[in-house]
Amino acid sequence: MTHHQRFRQGNTVVSIAVRKDKTTGEAYSRITDTHKFFPGASLFNVNGVFLNYLEDEEEQEYEPKRIAHYPDHIIDVVVPGSLNTSTGSSVNLSGRTIAQNHPTQLLTNDGMDLSVSNLSLRPYPVHTTTFARSATYSFERPSKSSLFSPNTIAHQSASVPRPMAVLSAIASDITTIQHQLTHSTDQQSAHHQELLEQLVQLLKEQAASKEREEQMLREQAESKLREEQILVKQQETIDRLIVAQQRIEAILVQNYELHEYPIPRLFVILPDSYEKWDPRNIVAERFRLFFLCECGDHCNPSGGSTTSSGQLTIAAAASSTPVPVRGSVHLAKHEGYELSRPKEFFDRYGPYILGTLRILKHCLAVAKVAAPAIALVESGVKDAMDGVTSISESMITAVDISIDFLEKKLGENVTGDGISKTMAGSQEEEDMFSGLTALEGADLRRLDSFLRKKDADKILGNLYRITLETGHVKWVCLHHYRQVYRETAMVSFLQCVETNGGTYDPQFGKVAITLKSSIATKDFFSRLSTQAPAVTGLRVTLNWSFGSVDLVMLVDMVAQSNIQELELDLMELDGPRPLGSLMRPGKGRYHSLLGLLSNDRIKRLAFINTGLIGPRTSSLPKFHRSTLLQSFHYSGWINGFDDSRLAEIISLSPSLVDVRLGRITMRSQDVSKVDQALGSLSKLKILRRYYLYDDSNLEITNTAAPYGTVALRELTDVGMPYSTGPAGLLEAAIQRSAATLEALILVSNTNDRIDLAQICDISSPTTHVSGLPFVRLMHLELLVDMTDDSLDLMAHLLPSLSLVHLGVGRFTCSLLSEVSLVCLRSLRVSNVENTFLDPFYHRVLSLSTPCQIQKLRFHGIATSQELANTLADLPLEQLYIDDPKDDNILEMVLPRLNLSRLQLLTIGYDGLTLEMEAVLAARSAEFTDGFVIQLDHNKMEKSDAQKLNSRESQGSMTKLPHHRVRVVHFSTWLPEYFSSILPSYS
Repeated sequence: MTHHQRFRQGNTVVSIAVRKDKTTGEAYSRITDTHKFFPGASLFNVNGVFLNYLEDEEEQEYEPKRIAHYPDHIIDVVVPGSLNTSTGSSVNLSGRTIAQNHPTQLLTNDGMDLSVSNLSLRPYPVHTTTFARSATYSFERPSKSSLFSPNTIAHQSASVPRPMAVLSAIASDITTIQHQLTHSTDQQSAHHQELLEQLVQLLKEQAASKEREEQMLREQAESKLREEQILVKQQETIDRLIVAQQRIEAILVQNYELHEYPIPRLFVILPDSYEKWDPRNIVAERFRLFFLCECGDHCNPSGGSTTSSGQLTIAAAASSTPVPVRGSVHLAKHEGYELSRPKEFFDRYGPYILGTLRILKHCLAVAKVAAPAIALVESGVKDAMDGVTSISESMITAVDISIDFLEKKLGENVTGDGISKTMAGSQEEEDMFSGLTALEGADLRRLDSFLRKKDADKILGNLYRITLETGHVKWVCLHHYRQVYRETAMVSFLQCVETNGGTYDPQFGKVAITLKSSIATKDFFSRLSTQAPAVTGLRVTLNWSFGSVDLVMLVDMVAQSNIQELELDLMELDGPRPLGSLMRPGKGRYHSLLGLLSNDRIKRLAFINTGLIGPRTSSLPKFHRSTLLQSFHYSGWINGFDDSRLAEIISLSPSLVDVRLGRITMRSQDVSKVDQALGSLSKLKILRRYYLYDDSNLEITNTAAPYGTVALRELTDVGMPYSTGPAGLLEAAIQRSAATLEALILVSNTNDRIDLAQICDISSPTTHVSGLPFVRLMHLELLVDMTDDSLDLMAHLLPSLSLVHLGVGRFTCSLLSEVSLVCLRSLRVSNVENTFLDPFYHRVLSLSTPCQIQKLRFHGIATSQELANTLADLPLEQLYIDDPKDDNILEMVLPRLNLSRLQLLTIGYDGLTLEMEAVLAARSAEFTDGFVIQLDHNKMEKSDAQKLNSRESQGSMTKLPHHRVRVVHFSTWLPEYFSSILPSYS
């Protein structure tokens, strides 16, 4: 039945169809529709309440005007003219009509307008007197005919012998009648006035009674309002308890999701061109990988299943039985990714993809949605789908091809990770995605190495990460991301970020900004706490002489925001250390920073370029409750005073998964208490330690190593003060983590030999590595001395590992000949002779497919022709050359260096002469847009650095422009390099 609204005027009731708002979907009635039946209607009443016209978001009335829809009520139509009562009325008194054109106005207590003309009075009877001549006179004026009728004349002629006497008698009678009439009128007026007074008194009493009744109603309404307010407060209290409980549950859910799911989890493969698909030549056919938007009810609060143009929904829009799948899961708007190493990819991910494809096919068959476009069509990858009239049918065809291919490749018995081929009815009653065995975080991170031509901006599949109130992490498209976090609410905040030279990453909801004054800081954090609900990550640098009051304000504002990841760069390590603060522990400017530990929203906390946190803070309360931190970073110099404070923080954070301590360019002094705290962490997965001990000859005899109690995913230990060998604590931690390690970075300044061979027995040769350690390794750097057996172990494993980064030194350089170059994207070589490097160069140049190394760092190497040939061939993105053995290395490299993709060239010694700069300037046409030369300030004379920084903005044939040259400190570029070669867990 058509939705309608009933209108009434008097006894007339009309039903008029309602309209719906195209934006909100709400029903309403348009005034112009009612005018068709009730001309001039402008006031509308429901149960005695006059309705207001609807307004838009800017509080302006819609045109044409609208009123809300009341499906269960009849709206009374009121025409303004009908409210005015006629002021001209009359009172009939015993046949005499007295006009009341200007009636007396009576004002009662409640403002009622009482008019005498509106009173209906009964006629007052007037009794006449019978005169001697038995003549009867009415109050009406005698007519001419009655005065001179024949009977009267005859009677007068017979009875009155004298005419003058008769006329005198008549005049006397007329006078008498006039007196009687006047007396009668006076009596009637007095009676009338008495009645009016009585009526007015009654109306006053009625108004007073009505006032008392309304007062009682007001008191009842106030009482009811107070009861409702009490109920609302009670409900708010209950809601706060529920929210607190949900927040705790969300925190527990987030305990590892942010680390486990750094990239989208739902993906499928589809043929590159299915119309020309040849099932007899499967090897020659190619597939592309597509990510799915994980949008569900959290992206559509109204519960609808509408998707944006170009997005193929797999939910049933109108079905007799609900489809138990995510309401709006669809292919992301992206051209897809070509696969490198397809055979290995299908072996690893085939069952998972097969299950996802079967679900996708089932949903498409049920929904039968014909979308206007999908990613393949919009992006114009191939012409295969041109002219296809039904995208749903095309998708099903493409999905069928992919399913058939995977079933043949994986075997007929594979059911797709727990999803049966028949899709039984009992399973349809549950969420079908729950049948898929979730990929582990390591598998997701490894997926990145199988994709060709990856996005330069790291936005995989054009998807953005959001965190739900339940703590779950979802990857959604830009359309649904904007539904969750409305961009308009952040316009003012983003303008503030841009004004201060900051950046905003909408994919992860992160802001990076440098603040240079107290005023700018107050303004930024005020906007952050009120205008930026979508911002969950913040890296802020305080680049001015801030005080403790500024830090107090910062901590308070962060507590009022939605920040979950906070990196605070205090920029103190390069300046003078405030030694005076050592004399007043507990009163320093850092004490308020400990308040961040009480912020339950913060999961990741990092202090960058920080020093002397111990003496400038007070000890934490003995009974301080445990924090909810999952990640803690302290990038700074640590001394004995800091050791106790950092140990307290770690001990109060039992949920820590990720801990990073120290600074790659500075050696700390003594962290024995920190080591003890690290040794007790039961959830630790990621540990990075940078030169935590100054004395390289220090022997530590602790029985519990500072590597947690469970298997690690990543271990970085630069400095390695702990003893090695058969009973070494470091080897014990590595052995415990051998099956789970994805990144292992070991750098030692001693000659102690590390023994990894004790982890497993490789005495018997085997071609299978499934039972061997380190099979998950993707990042490996061994700048340590190792036993021969350990080198044999790694040489045996490396050909089978899909390493993304490898670092070798003078003791481990033999591994260059064993590493697989298929996945390798980053390489570090330190102090390696050309005897080992030249064969490696030859391997790179002789590959049948181009080598994919993008980042290369050489330290302490010699010049060779093979080096120049390799750098001329590799399309590098970043190249680091520091402290070479030959000063003329640039003379051989720069004229032939491949510049097609190069973004960063770091020269860590004073080798960029005017001649070498001229060589590069002559090749400026080959530069990429973002190409920069980075020079180490520590390796240059102060005057030379000033000259480089003061160069002109426009270059020449012999000189590079200002924006192409950057002079930085060793303490800046080296940590950036280390950060780039390690896994990212954002």
